[in-house]
Amino acid sequence: MQKTIFILFLLASSLVNAQNKIVYNEIVPDFILSYWENNKDLNSEKFQEEDLDQLKLLLQEFTKKENNVTSKQFLKKPSDNTLVAYYLKTKLQWNAFNLGQTKKLSNEQVISKTIKNLPERNELLGFYYKGIFIDVLNKQKPINLADVNINLEELNLENNTEKAIVFLSAMRSLGHQVNSFASARFPNNCYRAEQYVENMPKFNGLTFYEFELPEFEDFLIEVDKTKPKMSFKKRYLPEFENAKFSYNRCLLQKN
Repeated sequence: MQKTIFILFLLASSLVNAQNKIVYNEIVPDFILSYWENNKDLNSEKFQEEDLDQLKLLLQEFTKKENNVTSKQFLKKPSDNTLVAYYLKTKLQWNAFNLGQTKKLSNEQVISKTIKNLPERNELLGFYYKGIFIDVLNKQKPINLADVNINLEELNLENNTEKAIVFLSAMRSLGHQVNSFASARFPNNCYRAEQYVENMPKFNGLTFYEFELPEFEDFLIEVDKTKPKMSFKKRYLPEFENAKFSYNRCLLQKN
């Protein structure tokens, strides 16, 4: 009986590991390196592969001043190819804007080192969705997403952790902006916070402060290349909680 239970445990563990394993086309690192070094050229004949199509659409969208990165097309859980490519691109950016914090590497060294140390899927998703909402924060001035509803049930997300990654990535950028407005006392900026929230996207049809974050498993994520990885919850949850607290305080003052 104990032997049977042990075998079942091994099978279950193997299944989980298989589901978590990142599988990507070997051309992805070469493509990102070429894209980075050749003026963001997406048209090389060498890289006309279907596995790169989703990634190319995303990179093209990021180049637009007025884009649609909050559409379902880009918010749906991306392929492993896109996750790996975006992570590599981020690492190249970190290396390029080094400011003497760490030893600067060649682009080839960055790619090689990163590929050998790819994080698990949750961390890759964290990098991806953080990039989406940083782009929103930087380009949506003033923000104009009142008609957007981010339905987390329609994004091919597999569990509450992945749903939390999307929502809290939004809060890290957009929630931070709400808190910045709502917390400013000189002058009283609550009216700016109200305008901002009115034009933010909804989440499952709810405003960010009405949304109930589900319980989810924590994981480690890199937020600073000079420091060890840290708890996703400890880094991302406060942005949501602070935004919610400060905005609710504004609403109480108004009433």
